Amino acid sequence: MNIAIVGAGLMGRLLALSLLRGKQSESVTITLFDKDNKLAHNSAAYAAAGLLTPLGESLHCEPNIVSMGFESLRLWPALLDSLDEYTLFQQTGAIMVSHEQDKGDYQRFVRHLNNNYPEHKLHTLDRAQLLELEPEIGRSFNHGLYLPQEGQIGNRRLLIALRKQLEKEGMSINGVNSLNWLSECQVFAIENTDSNSKVSYQQYGVNCSQSFDLVIDCRGTGASRKNSHSACAPLSDLRSVRGELFQLFAPEVNISRPIRLMHPRYQLYIAPKQKGFYVVGATEIESDDDAPMTVRSAMELLSAAYSVHPGFAEANIRQHVSQCRPTFSDNQPKITHKGSLIQVNGLFRHGFLIAPVVLKQVLTLVDNLINNTNNELPYRDYLHTEQRQEEVI
Repeated sequence: MNIAIVGAGLMGRLLALSLLRGKQSESVTITLFDKDNKLAHNSAAYAAAGLLTPLGESLHCEPNIVSMGFESLRLWPALLDSLDEYTLFQQTGAIMVSHEQDKGDYQRFVRHLNNNYPEHKLHTLDRAQLLELEPEIGRSFNHGLYLPQEGQIGNRRLLIALRKQLEKEGMSINGVNSLNWLSECQVFAIENTDSNSKVSYQQYGVNCSQSFDLVIDCRGTGASRKNSHSACAPLSDLRSVRGELFQLFAPEVNISRPIRLMHPRYQLYIAPKQKGFYVVGATEIESDDDAPMTVRSAMELLSAAYSVHPGFAEANIRQHVSQCRPTFSDNQPKITHKGSLIQVNGLFRHGFLIAPVVLKQVLTLVDNLINNTNNELPYRDYLHTEQRQEEVI
């Protein structure tokens, strides 16, 4: 069976590796279409912090996202253990703090957790307890909230590890599963029928086309009507939400777990990435503009980081990144299936938080299609796969 995966970000790489390792009833040849090079620097997954903080996100997302987040925290370790390359995974909790003038937002968040997620542990901290848990944060705040189940993942290390694993395992062994990775390749048409789909693309100035038994579309914002040709199965309800972050090198700052700062307009996060590196971000702008970071965003992010820890004043700015995240109008992820086309999109700002759950459902759907079975899709209470009867426009 020939399978095409369009898009080589986080979901595309996870799906490609899982299908390579699958034990389907017949051998599978996978073609991975990648508009970027294999470094994935233009992907939404690269411009992320890799936070696995379902409760931290809960005030701004639906309960099913929180449930998927906790399930993904359980699933991530086995996925990472299957990779040869080391990648960061940490589940030592996260801390929420606020300045005194914003204490009302902090108290509202505590009430929200107590009312909606009483089954999950949380610990309110005074200054002495905060100093004991994160000594350098306790200097700036009188109170905090410790969420012991939260964690983070090394998003960029994971993209590298997945690339190396795909390169290693993509060679066919005894004629079983194999991978053909077409990087710097722009797909401009997907012709979908019940039996197969034809993918047309351009690579290095040459137009080509191939037919596949199944196409899995993971293009993210590339599948929106603005960014996708009308012949390339655009998703009409898909929009872009811009995110911005800094990567800082601050060897004099010692923070061991993710920190969130409550604020009336945004939630700042600081994610420690080991060896003195930190990711600082917060912005969520309704825009499909992928231009460099604005002065206003830069000033707000850096001044907020400095207010959390004055040591960031001496940090080196190693990188500032802006990228658009794929989002539907209801901010929910969607898996749609019609004929020989599956589309996976709309993970919004929750890509790493929910990816393992989305992956398991897509793999079960693919397995049903390959083996002509009707196994129940996992996590139906959290994530619904839509069987499309109409054309995707």
